Amino acid sequence: MAQNVVINSVQYNSVPEIQVPLQGGGTAKFMDTSDATATAAKMLNGETAYVNGSKVTGNIASKAAATITPTSADQTIAASQYLSGAQTIEGIICTNLSSANIASGITVKIGTASDDDSVASVTGSLSAAVISQDSGTKVLSIS
Repeated sequence: MAQNVVINSVQYNSVPEIQVPLQGGGTAKFMDTSDATATAAKMLNGETAYVNGSKVTGNIASKAAATITPTSADQTIAASQYLSGAQTIEGIICTNLSSANIASGITVKIGTASDDDSVASVTGSLSAAVISQDSGTKVLSIS
């Protein structure tokens, strides 16, 4: 936000910043930062900025690359952190997926689809598997 400045009785209107030469070399820069919006919660941990004349140090944690292995419990990547590396969620491999290994009346969905439909499913029974699939989808093997 520009300011009106008076130097040696001369008024300068809408001045965005002033740079003053320093005796030892370099310059000092003065500018209005009242419209700055940086806060510690919006900046990475250890990064700094000046807002309205005050130094602000960021506090957003950074999460390095990680691999998440599926378990029976939900796993959450906590909020309010910067993902600085790829977060890999491992796929699940189903072995011995047959009706004999699935309780009667339980249906296991196999594969992925663009909506909530299963690509294929196996329904447990004591003697045989019931297999259903979308048209155009191949079930590679169920034994």
